Amino acid sequence: MPELIVTDAACTRCGACVSVCPLRIVELPDGNLPPRFTEDGAGRCIICGHCEAVCPTAALVVDDPRLDPAVYPPPTARLAPAELDAYLRMRRSIRHFRPEPVPRETIAGMLDVVRYAPTGSNSQRVKWLIIHDTAEVRRLTGLVVDWLRSQQEDDTPLSRHFNIAAMIRSWRKGNDPICRNAPHLAIAYTDRRHPTVAVDAVIAATHLDILAPAHGVGTCWAGFFQMAAEAWEPLQQAISLPEGHHAGYTLLLGYPAVSYRRPPRRNRLDVVWR
Repeated sequence: MPELIVTDAACTRCGACVSVCPLRIVELPDGNLPPRFTEDGAGRCIICGHCEAVCPTAALVVDDPRLDPAVYPPPTARLAPAELDAYLRMRRSIRHFRPEPVPRETIAGMLDVVRYAPTGSNSQRVKWLIIHDTAEVRRLTGLVVDWLRSQQEDDTPLSRHFNIAAMIRSWRKGNDPICRNAPHLAIAYTDRRHPTVAVDAVIAATHLDILAPAHGVGTCWAGFFQMAAEAWEPLQQAISLPEGHHAGYTLLLGYPAVSYRRPPRRNRLDVVWR
């Protein structure tokens, strides 16, 4: 159970921690006493850390054995909006990868940042399966092709929108229309029992997708692999996630073989104001 630890001498009783608590379980008692949990607050706390993060004097800490003890300094300067705008506009789906592997420590470092992505009720239930062995990526891709074969004769949205036969022929010729010869796969997976897990996994994958280029790594959303992972039992068995878990989304991962110089044009903004 979490504990609210307050350094009395540093606390100014400003009440910021009380105002940001999403569950209203932190209170500022009368008598100039420091903040504390409400009577049932500790049992209801989701350890979101808002109270700790907002404190102007760092007087408050939420302590719990589940938490990573590592602490990180805040940014030294605000990121210029124009720089962030330009960075996001340059985001590209990478479909041409260099063959050399991305070191495990590079991937682990990115995922260490991605764990700060938001989750429903701060459940933090997103886990990762990294298929780092490129030979294993190819074996799993072959299972996706098997799934495509099973879909070839059916009248489905998949068969109506994609030339499955051409993709299978391309695979037979030694090409990879599924995973684009990416050296690695990153699979965000979650416990099925939590109601927000599907969205949580996509949010986490999006954070990795946005973060990766800053580390020189390229990604692409692996749509065909993901569809097969949700529907094809041989692939599910090969991935072998823990019981009760499912693949939320899969990203291709590797060093880009091409460099993009400028953002492309996009459709005009479509927004309704009310």
